[in-house]
Amino acid sequence: MLSQLPKLLERLGRLRPAGPTSFTRQVPAALGALLTLLLTALASRAALGAAAVHSLPFLIAPMAASAVLLFCLPAAPLAQPWPVIGGNVVSALVGVACAQAADPLVAAPLAGGLAIAAMATLRCLHPPGGAVAVTAVLGGAAVAKAGFWFALAPVGLNSVLMVLGAVAWNRLSGHHYPHVQPAARPPEEKAGFAQEDLDAALDSYGEALDVSRDDLATIFAETEQRASARRARRHRCAELAHPVPTTLDPDMPLAAARALLVRHGLPALPVVDAAGCLTGVLSMAGLVAAGGSASRPLPARARRATALLFGRDTAPTVGQLAEADFVAVPGAAPVTALLARFHEGAKQVFVVDEEGRLAGMVQPGDLLVGLDLGLQEAAA
Repeated sequence: MLSQLPKLLERLGRLRPAGPTSFTRQVPAALGALLTLLLTALASRAALGAAAVHSLPFLIAPMAASAVLLFCLPAAPLAQPWPVIGGNVVSALVGVACAQAADPLVAAPLAGGLAIAAMATLRCLHPPGGAVAVTAVLGGAAVAKAGFWFALAPVGLNSVLMVLGAVAWNRLSGHHYPHVQPAARPPEEKAGFAQEDLDAALDSYGEALDVSRDDLATIFAETEQRASARRARRHRCAELAHPVPTTLDPDMPLAAARALLVRHGLPALPVVDAAGCLTGVLSMAGLVAAGGSASRPLPARARRATALLFGRDTAPTVGQLAEADFVAVPGAAPVTALLARFHEGAKQVFVVDEEGRLAGMVQPGDLLVGLDLGLQEAAA
């Protein structure tokens, strides 16, 4: 018998529910439920007046069950205002009708079953509603005497006050209630799966889940994005950098540099000094802008004018048009640094070592290949 105890404990451990069950996260929910139930009881007793004195319950027990959903799971579809108010009121009406038509022994289970069917039909399924229907049958003489008014007070009144309390408390505690469905995103923005894939998975699961399909899609996409970012942080920029086809010397004539840019089809080429350190870039856009003398930078025009004045006309060089505003990242930086630069609109990013020497460059296609390799490694 004792030898089977570890296996029994393991099986019981699998039955433990997952989700936000930490003590620190549920203490505020418990406090909000307590205060809302108290205020609902006080307000309902004051509203019912003499009826409450004559044994009509001013707070029905299923409201505590509703509080669990409203304060512990405010994003659940079954905890939204229409399921809470509609489900409880509809179930109360069903329960009163069954109580008047049958013996309590039959009426109680009949009310529970019919209440579930009614809530499902009206799309206001709320688990405590089944208890409300049974309460309408077994609630005693005062409930029976109230008849269908029981569905309005205290059931409807309790439900409305509970929802209002949940709205106020969840807003104060930083949660959104009623829960707003996430905005639908185009399929190309969803990572790794399409909407029909999620629908097929839910159909094959074969059970109803207390979470909407859109929420699931948002959670899955966010999870995949975070996983991709985590994998990217394991790789460094130097791993994706490939050698630059050629570099430019500051004293190189512009005509030669222009020919190299055209030959390699790159938007810009790096300019390095004698030590191999990156000092600037020469871009095709800069060459086009320098096509006319009026568009040349002022220092270049001044040197050109001085050369003409003293008869020492020289061809312009790379150093005269090199741009210091280039995009570079350290080779030891995580790949996420490249993601940020390309997100800002960079066409190519240069990678440098610790001394500032040029180590290579990365283009968007290189980044995609690197991330794809990371995904393949994770799958393996």
